[in-house]
Amino acid sequence: MKNTLGGFVPVHSLGISQIVAYGAMFYSFAQIKVELAEKLNLTLETTTMVVSLALFVNVLISSYVGYLIDRFGGLKVLSSGLFIGSIGFITLVFTNGLLGFLLSMFLIGVSFSSTTYNVAFSAAIQIDNKNSRKNITIITFYGAIASSVCWLTIGFLRSYFGLNSIFLMLSLSLFCMGMYFLIKMNLKKEEERSNSTELIEDLAPLVLSNKQKIIIAILMIFGFTEYLIFSSTALSLIQFFNSNFNDPSIAIVLASLYGPFQLVGRFLEMKFATFLDARLTGLVASAIVPLSLIIILTPNFYVCIIAMALFGMGHGLLTVTGGYVPNLFFEPQVIGRVKGYIWAPTALGMACAPFLSGIFHENMNNLIIFLLALSVCPFFSLLFIFKMKTRF
Repeated sequence: MKNTLGGFVPVHSLGISQIVAYGAMFYSFAQIKVELAEKLNLTLETTTMVVSLALFVNVLISSYVGYLIDRFGGLKVLSSGLFIGSIGFITLVFTNGLLGFLLSMFLIGVSFSSTTYNVAFSAAIQIDNKNSRKNITIITFYGAIASSVCWLTIGFLRSYFGLNSIFLMLSLSLFCMGMYFLIKMNLKKEEERSNSTELIEDLAPLVLSNKQKIIIAILMIFGFTEYLIFSSTALSLIQFFNSNFNDPSIAIVLASLYGPFQLVGRFLEMKFATFLDARLTGLVASAIVPLSLIIILTPNFYVCIIAMALFGMGHGLLTVTGGYVPNLFFEPQVIGRVKGYIWAPTALGMACAPFLSGIFHENMNNLIIFLLALSVCPFFSLLFIFKMKTRF
């Protein structure tokens, strides 16, 4: 069956899981943080700090999640993580104070670490290693529209039904997605065993050569800097454009442009995948990102449209690069643990982004210049491993 992993899990279902996971546990809080602070009788600063702490949970447990992926399979980890997130949002319905909020966000942090790209990509590699680059790209198509789907849905629910209806909707979405994967695994147990579990039943110790340790360290640097640049920029775009054009509507329009162009970047990656090394497409994309940051400093509406298009395409390509390149050097049997190591600094980059954006709150131009200087790291990280011998 076309676009089906291992004959039993449509790759599109993994993509939809990323809309649900990122939408519920990352993008949703950008819209509901003020109402959430009022519900809990907390300051906005305290509320956002707790949300940031939930992202740091991802940093702390990502290596262990990688171990679980290798031990039990990416789909089992993904399904379990979705259920944990569902419980986290249900508890938010009944939470009215700081202690309950901390517990809810801890569960959501564990769920975020167990359900997002790192796990979905690993599942795709374990189940269908041969077509993993294509399948990872398809998964990221869905992730690119997570913010738009989430914000439109939450905007409607917030206007007509209130905050608790949002929590219930997010909980139900996570639960239904978790049930889907659980049912699929139970109905097709033999197919799942022959395609993935057989690889990981006897979990061997992860013994790495010096070359492999260097590759992991380089990809850690790549992941940290790439996601710090992307997350910090994405969180600051509306304020940046509003300060430059003094028009909130223009700011929102410009800031929202990068999302659709992520799809363009990932479509191009899929087209190039048949004849270009993933490291080469990543190098080109890592050069496009700093170019977009240079252009964005020009206070011209049409020039900024070009900058947002380049930024979206560049990051869209780099997401696939980060998801697939480890597969060039590591076997599917250990990919969960390897990605767990790499994902920890990547998650740290995401978690630091709100803090970094706050530091430069009064001068967004300085933030862009800082991120521009930092953008040399992803480029040289990929350049360093470009000549290294792959496993195929």
